[in-house]
Amino acid sequence: MFRKIFFYFLTAIFFSFFYLTLDFIISNTLLKSDYCYEYKTSEKGYFYYLKKNCQGKGRFKRGFPIANLFSDEMGLRTGKKVKKNPNNKNILTFGDSMTYGVGLEYEDTYVGLIDKKMTNYNIYNFAVGSYSPSVHLYKLKTAIKNNIVPHKILLFLDLSDVLDESQRWIDDEQDGIPKRPGITPNWGKKGEPKRGFIDRNFKLSKELSALVRFNLRFLRSEIKNMSKTNNKNLKIKTSIQGQYTYTKIENLDKRFWKKNYFSKGLKKIKEKIDEISLLAKRHNSEFYLIIYPWAETLELGQKQFSWSDFGKGLCKNGNCILINAIPEFKNYKENNKNWVNKLYFLNDEHLNRGGAKLLSEIVIKELNK
Repeated sequence: MFRKIFFYFLTAIFFSFFYLTLDFIISNTLLKSDYCYEYKTSEKGYFYYLKKNCQGKGRFKRGFPIANLFSDEMGLRTGKKVKKNPNNKNILTFGDSMTYGVGLEYEDTYVGLIDKKMTNYNIYNFAVGSYSPSVHLYKLKTAIKNNIVPHKILLFLDLSDVLDESQRWIDDEQDGIPKRPGITPNWGKKGEPKRGFIDRNFKLSKELSALVRFNLRFLRSEIKNMSKTNNKNLKIKTSIQGQYTYTKIENLDKRFWKKNYFSKGLKKIKEKIDEISLLAKRHNSEFYLIIYPWAETLELGQKQFSWSDFGKGLCKNGNCILINAIPEFKNYKENNKNWVNKLYFLNDEHLNRGGAKLLSEIVIKELNK
């Protein structure tokens, strides 16, 4: 009996050692990839962007799938094979993490889907997480200086841009690059986040565990939501950044929405959109402003502040062409019982493949008019 137990014990140790060794080797070979972000600091704060010609993998946050990242010679997110046709006109797209397409392969993002359909154009995706109109304006100016003249400009205005503009981005007149004030993130010498020994060397175990958790959570949520008798009982994530459409301004979370932050954010957005509009007119470019809802917007509405009306106001007097995707998203919601899981990542505001597909179809239809 003792021999049998001892044999099983040694076998367990052997297979554990074999698996950990295999995990270590795979983590440092097949799963090893570049971290594709860089940053530069100044007295006013820091600015971050994608590395040029980088190939990496990453998870936006816990509960999201890993997605591949390819960047071109300009440091813009692209698909695997990128070839710009010098005879094509250019579409320049701007946005934040939603437009960048966190959790999605490039081909499944709405920019990637637009890229696939609009074959007569070169598509440039200048989006990076937490970028907002201050950065969009800077990126547009830089593109034009580099002779990338837009025929169409697509700016995807996000609900989070109000808070971002009110406190996260400040103009730096010295070099013209917007900055995020405060302490630089905890990144190492190579501009990469500091990771522990386990995070660096046992990626396979972490990814398998994350994959199982993600699918179990999704399945549990889908079963729960499908069992509801009506849409009113669906679990919807609410947020600090997007709560102002259904929450009175005076009741916004004061830890984040300091005095006048809301009005300051709206004012800065208008100023930057006006400047982008002037640049577009100067270069005979069509300027499209696209607004879209988060899940909480669809569920809780816009009674306190209308994002739709704000978009209309930005585009009045011919400043831009508004594409308001909210009505079509609302229509989808009314006709699909489990709309949350079909359009958004689980308990998150970001669009999943279904949501990206819907938004891309709305935009492409407008562009083809």
